Amino acid sequence: MKRILFLAHSPLRGGAEYCLDTTLRFLDKNKFEPVVCFSDEGPMADSARKSGAEVVILPLPWWMLYEPSWWEWKNRARIPYAIWRLMQIIRSRKIDLVYTNTLTLFEGALAARWTKTPHITHIHEVATDPFMRPRWFSLDFSIRFFYKNSDLVIFESQPSLECAKAYLPPESPLCAKSAVVSNSSRFSLQDVFRAPRTSSKVEVLWVGRFSARKNPELLVRATAQLSAETRERLHVRFVGEGPLEADLREAIQNAQLEETCEIVPFQEDVRPLLASCDILVLTSHEESFGLVLVEAGMFGAPVVAVRSQGPAEIVLSGETGFLVPPGDVPALAESLEALVTNDELRSAMGAANQRRVLELYNPEQNTRQLESYIDRFS
Repeated sequence: MKRILFLAHSPLRGGAEYCLDTTLRFLDKNKFEPVVCFSDEGPMADSARKSGAEVVILPLPWWMLYEPSWWEWKNRARIPYAIWRLMQIIRSRKIDLVYTNTLTLFEGALAARWTKTPHITHIHEVATDPFMRPRWFSLDFSIRFFYKNSDLVIFESQPSLECAKAYLPPESPLCAKSAVVSNSSRFSLQDVFRAPRTSSKVEVLWVGRFSARKNPELLVRATAQLSAETRERLHVRFVGEGPLEADLREAIQNAQLEETCEIVPFQEDVRPLLASCDILVLTSHEESFGLVLVEAGMFGAPVVAVRSQGPAEIVLSGETGFLVPPGDVPALAESLEALVTNDELRSAMGAANQRRVLELYNPEQNTRQLESYIDRFS
């Protein structure tokens, strides 16, 4: 039995956190014993316990993408203690490998190095500027740090890997430490069901954080450009929370789309939403993966996404949905028009999307791939 120490940068719900949670749920507990370090208590810490993992709470501040706060400053001052505590955990629990599930935490790599323990970094972020701000160190330094202090650096998509490799010298031997393992759907076919139709309208779903990077207002602007006849046929549901919620409500009101668009609070269980969804839209202009695209595909829905790192790999434009250029409102409106007004196209693309997800984003299959790397280096 190998003991693996996973470092999670947040106990709250999010893409990277869901990916780690899926790994913990499908991890072969006959071969691996997971210990997971969270900075605080939260829903993902509770979920890790339910999966059978031991949970350790140790405040670890982020070195990029952080929100300035007293908590961050206080725990930065305690970094030496945090590293010492991690080294204690590694030694006392006889950890065989440390697995840092983010680019935002450095302490695990240092603790692993100073205890001569193998270390894997799994990067779920897009290493580009200005997306990775604020930060204490340059992206050049950060990427090189993790490559030099890891036995393997895993990315969730090939485009994300290419972003990181841009910070390494051409033909650098460090590039050999790279691997790509796609994230997995949190759901399997056993979770899929179709919600009974309560309306004749085509249901368009947007799920995420109301933030500048996720750019939900783009969908409002595209919806406003649809023909009046098409708008009458659809219902757009924005599901989430975040700092731009007031701006999103104002955009809907200004576009006179109150009868078409609805804002719904964050839902812990998104399966009922996906079950009633006819089209999933992702408007992020930066996205290392795009987990919601995969989850919509598992439920047989076609998708429309802004072309960025992860979505460009997940979506086969013209087959499983459409990719549109960043900020291109007319292109997004055109793609929506095509799917809303053509039931056969919507059904065919949804079925193709589900087949692709089952082939490439199966949680059991992809967890076995992660396990093979953990086995190799531990």
